[in-house]
Amino acid sequence: MAVFAGVTVSCFLLSYLLVLAFEAARIYLKFPGRNVLLVSVMALGLIAHSLFIFNQFSLATPAGDPPQLLSNWFQWAVLGAWGLALACLVLTIRNPNGSIGLFLIPLVLTLIGLGLLLRGAPPFHPETTINLWRVIHGVGLLGSTMFIALGLAFGAMYLLQSYLLKSRKARRSRIKLPTLEFLQSMNRLSIFASLFGLAIGLVSGIVLNFNREGQIAWFSGGVVFTFALFLWVLLAALWELASRGALGGRRSAYLAIANFVFMVVVL
Repeated sequence: MAVFAGVTVSCFLLSYLLVLAFEAARIYLKFPGRNVLLVSVMALGLIAHSLFIFNQFSLATPAGDPPQLLSNWFQWAVLGAWGLALACLVLTIRNPNGSIGLFLIPLVLTLIGLGLLLRGAPPFHPETTINLWRVIHGVGLLGSTMFIALGLAFGAMYLLQSYLLKSRKARRSRIKLPTLEFLQSMNRLSIFASLFGLAIGLVSGIVLNFNREGQIAWFSGGVVFTFALFLWVLLAALWELASRGALGGRRSAYLAIANFVFMVVVL
């Protein structure tokens, strides 16, 4: 019997919707204790989210069967949303007056919605044995997806903040964002971290495919699409390292956003 069976998706979904509402209200209203309330609601949602994931991964399998790690799209999306929500909480605490949640929470909600939409989809691997390479493969691809999604958010924030500063509207704007230096560093981090995750996912996927079938299906959809995404992100990372052109931080923002667009096309 699941210990946290009473914790459902609705528990943390409602918390994240409230956080988004508080962030949007920041644009029009000011009230005392808003930052404390925002962080508290976000933390409660993350706690409920963590309990739900613990239930899913540890207690949701039949008696005697091992837990299935990232065995279906629902678990994959819910865990990805948890990672983005954790990043949002940490960054909100670090920048309490910034509107970071306004950019990150929609991504969290999108992943949760995707998970609910695909909740009835069949599992990735019907077998019950745990394969270490399968876990590494899933974690690598999930981590790269999360960093690519973060790149989208921070790239959009950078471009908006750059526009506000150049047009001298930053002081009057009610949307407060971190400094351009911080946003640029986060864009670079998203590019290189997603490349590392994709490399792990690609290599472990090839090994997993070989161990399961005795041969490597180089032209299967999974290998081809993962390799295409890896090659694109690799080119973006090399360009980021080699280029020091006039675009500056905007280049990193454009590359991070382009990574997300290419990932969506591949998926």
